[in-house]
Amino acid sequence: MKIPLEEDVAAKIEAKLAKFSRGWEKLELDSLRRATSFKVLILCEMLGGRTKAAKAAELSDNTLDNYRHGIKDPTYATLGLMAEKAGIASRYLGGEWSFEADSIHIDLFDHPGTMRFSPPPGLMDNPSQPYVHGYDEIRPSSTATVAVIEDYWARLGINPDAVTALLAEGDSMAPTIADQAPLFVDTGDRHLADGGIYALRIENRLVIRRVQRLIEGGVQLLADNSAVYPSQTIGPSLSAELEIIGRVRSAVIAC
Repeated sequence: MKIPLEEDVAAKIEAKLAKFSRGWEKLELDSLRRATSFKVLILCEMLGGRTKAAKAAELSDNTLDNYRHGIKDPTYATLGLMAEKAGIASRYLGGEWSFEADSIHIDLFDHPGTMRFSPPPGLMDNPSQPYVHGYDEIRPSSTATVAVIEDYWARLGINPDAVTALLAEGDSMAPTIADQAPLFVDTGDRHLADGGIYALRIENRLVIRRVQRLIEGGVQLLADNSAVYPSQTIGPSLSAELEIIGRVRSAVIAC
């Protein structure tokens, strides 16, 4: 995806990148936090500069500076609000951003062998609840980490004691879930609902699939990367052999 910029906005972004990139190098930011700071910087200039961007995102100037410098990460809600007011859909925040000449390029990982995610109508997991790298209320610097994480699950209506973590393997659910992405699974939700993404065990093999219930009984297991991974039908007679570990409610994504 390519987003053209006004000449003056592009010039300001170029100047700010030259300035802030030196600070990112000095702080030795990891790639994920640097990518987040990069997006904040671009959105800030698209919104008219620091003061206007801070007002639009309901932040103080100092807080926005911390985000641009990479000292702290914004919450997903804050970054989404900035993107929305800049005219960029929040779903693009998970892509890889780059700045070239007078445009922003967003790579949604639409590489050969990977089909852009376009599920059948009604099969979206609604609402999706992504856990984003740097989510400050999830990864605080205080000693109240456990309480904060439990509060996060409680706000999603999930019993914290029923949440287990798994590691995704392979690209069958790309781009929704990346290879090696940590997943948070609600083991208390084992009722297969249309469009839900579930951790399942089939013949002692763990898989992550989107579920579609069939009228005649049974279910169809769908991979979001359907160009490479075909769907699998589990008939009523085989449903008893399908072990449902739980519903995937959250996945770590680079933002």
